[in-house]
Amino acid sequence: MTGPHLHLLGGFDLAGVGSAVPAFSRKARAMVAYLALQSGHSQSREKLANLLWGVNGETQARMSLRQAVSTVRKAMHASGGGRFLTDGDNIALHLDGLDFDVARFEALAAGSAPEELEQALLAYRGELLDGFGLKEEPFEDWLRIERERLRAMAVTALDKLVAHYGVINDAASCARAATRLLAIEPLREDIHRALMRAYAAQGRLNLALKQYDHCRDALQRELKLQPEPETRHLHEELRTRRMTPQAVSRTAASVSHPPTSQPSPTRTGEQPAFGEALRPSTHYVKSAGINIAYQVTGDGPIDLIYVPGWVSNLDLSWASPRLSHVLQRLGSFSRLIRMDKRGTGLSDRNVGLPTLEERMEDVRAVLDAVGSKRTVLFGSSEGGPMGMLFAATYPERMAALVLNGAYASGRWSKDYPWAKTSEQIEEDLALVEREWGEPADMSNAAPSLMNDTFEREWFAAYLRNSASPADAIALWRWGTEIDVRDILPAIHVPTLIVQTTGDRWVKPEEGRYLATHIEGARYVELAGRDHVIWGENSDRLIDEIQAFVTGALPTAPGERVLVSVLSLEIGDSGTGVDLIERYADEIHSELLVAEGRQIKRSANGFLAVPAANAVDPVRDGDPPSPEAIRSRCALGSPYRRMRGARQGFHRHCDRTVITAARPRAVGRDHRVAHGTRSRGRLRTDI
Repeated sequence: MTGPHLHLLGGFDLAGVGSAVPAFSRKARAMVAYLALQSGHSQSREKLANLLWGVNGETQARMSLRQAVSTVRKAMHASGGGRFLTDGDNIALHLDGLDFDVARFEALAAGSAPEELEQALLAYRGELLDGFGLKEEPFEDWLRIERERLRAMAVTALDKLVAHYGVINDAASCARAATRLLAIEPLREDIHRALMRAYAAQGRLNLALKQYDHCRDALQRELKLQPEPETRHLHEELRTRRMTPQAVSRTAASVSHPPTSQPSPTRTGEQPAFGEALRPSTHYVKSAGINIAYQVTGDGPIDLIYVPGWVSNLDLSWASPRLSHVLQRLGSFSRLIRMDKRGTGLSDRNVGLPTLEERMEDVRAVLDAVGSKRTVLFGSSEGGPMGMLFAATYPERMAALVLNGAYASGRWSKDYPWAKTSEQIEEDLALVEREWGEPADMSNAAPSLMNDTFEREWFAAYLRNSASPADAIALWRWGTEIDVRDILPAIHVPTLIVQTTGDRWVKPEEGRYLATHIEGARYVELAGRDHVIWGENSDRLIDEIQAFVTGALPTAPGERVLVSVLSLEIGDSGTGVDLIERYADEIHSELLVAEGRQIKRSANGFLAVPAANAVDPVRDGDPPSPEAIRSRCALGSPYRRMRGARQGFHRHCDRTVITAARPRAVGRDHRVAHGTRSRGRLRTDI
């Protein structure tokens, strides 16, 4: 851009035309950046002073703010664009006539056309204010959040491009997008695999094999993990292919000169060879004579089987960047088992309407086929009732039950008034039949994605390849006739129920009904509108599932640990001063030395725990050694000179508590360690 511009991505650059823009201080630049991202919205002088000059006194902060405002106003005038307005105690920045790269990036990244996404990534030259920092915690907190938000948008755009170029067999563009994505998220094993396949499709097998080395080294260095079986299998396949020159020639030719009669993947459900390599293998098991398709990904310690609602297609699930991201996250902490229910997707079709019991036995057959003795069953939408029946029938096979957007009864009744009436159901079915071939009923399933052209086209193809129109209608009607209310009291396994408040298919009252009638169930409501698991709240949903199912597993023997819990409380001076901030540097230094992390703070209180790998294993019944006690006591020593300070000491607890520590999670239901002195119950409510 040669005109007046304000660029914040990759650094700070304010430039005009014909005349130099005066230089100004780092804090003045920080103020410009903050106001630019709130362009057109007034901010109070008090807020800006606290944001950027909070360590100074109020008078000095106000004076510094006035000087910065004066300097920036002159710079804006010299640039020939933008208006810096002050109105009493408020300040606003209007970016008229300035090319603002952040706004341009956000607008383009919100699109779905590959051309828009490519332009968005040209604008994303680097992180917001890359290399810029201030010793002002409020500003640093804001900057960290904004950087993460914009980085996530760039990652989403790159995810879409990798998937798009994989589908259309553009290996060179796929490799370029995957390379850039790995520069941002180097531990994305799925993207390492995509890049390996893109190189292989170009006939560059040596580069593909070298990419595996990069992937393996990054995982070992950062996580102390080996690549997933899928990645290792791909590596072996590529090594074998390198030994056969004819295979290399065929692979390169298939990308350079694809057959003109190649069918469209979105209409047949079959992607070309390059796109096909992105999918895991599909396996089959017989259940009462019916072939049930399933896939297994991930290598976590927990078995988790996902039972989807209505209709599904195992292969096409991977073509959506959003759904594949959800599946990859589930596979990051579990061995993820997925299946197409009988009559849908890759399983046998035209098998007649099933019973709930038959589908339950299909799940058991899949679990038997993969050798899963105990699993977490994740049932979404219509998959939920079958999951409830399985939990009540085979509790010995269940580690936990997770329900999302699930219901107990599919039709309205006086004692279940939230479901749809028969008339409303028929109206829905008529709408689905009219829209079949398009993204049928997506406005209810995923309203937040309605403006995403890529997701709309994918959803239409996903439905078309999951069932025939007649089967889809019949299965929808079948799902509304389910009623499992009578079996809810028979469920005695750990249960998590997640419900979206604005779900247009299943109302929150239905989730609350399940929570009320399933003993000990944990109920979580998420704000939003989407019913599908890959909607606007997908990461929050997976966060809840991961925290729940990892906690549902029994703790392994020998995993008791001696933990130093720093619970610091300084007597209130009555002045309203943030006393913890006064000692922020000392606290930060001690946490670095002790490999600790903060989990809660207030103006006069602070709670921290050590990293999970920095705790001392202790066998139950054995007191900790004096050396362990003395080394842990050292953690609190710098705080003893703080006037009015009270500190917490040691606890015995499970290692998993430390790994996922949250406020109120530490110090509850754990006895004080032998040989240490406790000053009462550790405070976790500061």
